[in-house]
Amino acid sequence: MAAEWLYFNGVNASRGEYAHEPLSADELARLILGEQPSPDRVDPDPEQRAALRERHLADTSGAFRVKEGVDPTDLAQAGWGVIFPATIDAAPIREALSELLTWRQAQAGSRYRECIGAQGYRPGESKVAFLRRQGAATSGPVDPDRFPYYLLLVGSPEEIPFRFQYQLDVQYAVGRIHFATLDEYAAYARSVVAAERDGVALARKVVFAGVQHPDDMATARSLQGLVQPLAADLAGHPQRGEWTVTTITGAEATKDRLSQLLHHEPPALLFTASHGVEFDPIDSRQIAHQGAILCADWPGPRAWQSRAIPPQFYLSADDIAGSTSLHGAFIFQFACFGAGCPREDDFPHLSGSRAAIAERPFVAALPQRVLGLPRGGALAYIGHVERAWTFSFSDVRGGRQIETFSSTLRRLLFAGTPVGYALEFFNERYAELATVLTEDIENARWGVPPDPIELSTRWTEHNDARSYIILGDPAARMCRQRAPEAADMTPRIMTSSPSPSTPQPSSAPVPSGSAPVTPLPSSSSLPSGSASPPSPSQSIVQPVAPVPAGSLPPETPVIPVALPDAGASFGLFGNKPAEAMQKLSATLQEFGERLAATLQQVITDAAHLEVETYVAEAPETINYRQGNFAGASLRAVTRMSLDGDTQVLVPVGDDGVDERLWAIHVSMVQQAQANRAEMVRAIAAAAAGLLSALQGK
Repeated sequence: MAAEWLYFNGVNASRGEYAHEPLSADELARLILGEQPSPDRVDPDPEQRAALRERHLADTSGAFRVKEGVDPTDLAQAGWGVIFPATIDAAPIREALSELLTWRQAQAGSRYRECIGAQGYRPGESKVAFLRRQGAATSGPVDPDRFPYYLLLVGSPEEIPFRFQYQLDVQYAVGRIHFATLDEYAAYARSVVAAERDGVALARKVVFAGVQHPDDMATARSLQGLVQPLAADLAGHPQRGEWTVTTITGAEATKDRLSQLLHHEPPALLFTASHGVEFDPIDSRQIAHQGAILCADWPGPRAWQSRAIPPQFYLSADDIAGSTSLHGAFIFQFACFGAGCPREDDFPHLSGSRAAIAERPFVAALPQRVLGLPRGGALAYIGHVERAWTFSFSDVRGGRQIETFSSTLRRLLFAGTPVGYALEFFNERYAELATVLTEDIENARWGVPPDPIELSTRWTEHNDARSYIILGDPAARMCRQRAPEAADMTPRIMTSSPSPSTPQPSSAPVPSGSAPVTPLPSSSSLPSGSASPPSPSQSIVQPVAPVPAGSLPPETPVIPVALPDAGASFGLFGNKPAEAMQKLSATLQEFGERLAATLQQVITDAAHLEVETYVAEAPETINYRQGNFAGASLRAVTRMSLDGDTQVLVPVGDDGVDERLWAIHVSMVQQAQANRAEMVRAIAAAAAGLLSALQGK
């Protein structure tokens, strides 16, 4: 009966057949136990088994993943670290990642750690040995003061083995990146920082793509037992909010459809369930294509008998154009070898020996490609090392086991937690099943055979939960959508004299030689008697004045603005432009009142600089080319006289000043200053030339 058989999600593309034929639950149970049942069948490392048992006990008792009082979603509390191999010169890679490392260091503060050089991972080192060298606890809740909770491994599985990643992930939130070029490392670092700092353009959309081939029980089960119920669970969840959930299923999940999705309409999260193609070690396609998504184009095992599977049936790294942008996306792939491939078979029970399945271990090419895209890549790729198992979500008795998947996605999407923390549900399941399996096998040693179906189910679920890894930064999270006004900021620079009707606040001059700062308005800067702090739409005029050290409350942000030295004359009139104008006017009288008035107006205009920054949701509707900004919102103003007197007007909301808008405004002010200086110098040169001509020189 079909329900008593175990199916594997993997097709050998070198031969065009199942990588492993289905097994009965009884046969698999016999292979798991072997001739002499031993806990080594669960994990050959006794320290790892002990750590899994401890983790399971901690989970069941409600213990914290990090020590009590620490928020695991806050990097300033949980910490962040990066681990390089000790055997390589990591300086070039570190330099390529510098933007990300600087960003994380600013977030984690004193709980930031770099393990590089002698402090990096050493060949053959276990998790316990590594953590002891770092001065970290080797078990129990993580203490971020001793070692960070979020850890990014940088290197190939030859340099830092998958097994070390599995071990470390029991206690910590771990991710890995490995690229072929420094440009890809730099592109990934840039993508993460830009997404977290500026937001992303991706819509709040989740797409579930479930392939089903004719005459193929494995994909029928993954579609009906995982994709469809998982999509329904998320779509009907009360916390779904603005997220939309769509499915691409069965015959619709073609290579062309998935390619169009990634290139033209990428969702914030793509979840795929399919066969992952695998290749014989001697096949030249193994490194480039192993783990690629076998799409609905493949006609199935019966119609396609014992023929190599061509690339037009599967989606690989070669199919992702370099111009593609997946900036801010997350991808979760349920398929064999989707994340990578070990050198040796992780499941020798199925063949009776530990066979080499690749010349070397490697990270799959498809996630490398989508993470390292030059125009913005995905932030994280969750995938499988080695085989994926149908029993990981549906046992032989028809029971569904999708809660681990569902909880992970809800935490990632609806709670917005870092992906490493979201995937803790898989680690909890891994620890639980390892503990129960060890007990089952111990009982079998003493003559109490376990139920073969229960044993087969637990064993496959255990291996499946263990083998999911994060490729990417484990601290990456779903980023906010970029606000329309942030994307469509329309800076305007103009030079004009102040309106006579505009009241001028008094302002103290900035001392010559000082480095002035502009304090951002806060409730403490309101005039006495103000009823309440300003709303986001209100503005405050704040004159620039010297700010004594320590005069601002600690919560008041200060952004430096490079204003001109009050004593600077731009090489023209000193500090008295009015006097200079009179002298110039007198000198130019013989050229006519009209010429003098014109030059006087030019100098007056130059004496007063005004920079305005507007925002608009639809810039194309604003007649800004004609100087008409009706319909746009004025968001910042800086007025500055030639002698250094400066006023700044900015809106303040509940969260303070929009720092991104402020940075744009400051840049425009600096550019306007430079333009004015050049204009004034040109006027001076022209005036000097006129004077020389009048004097006959």
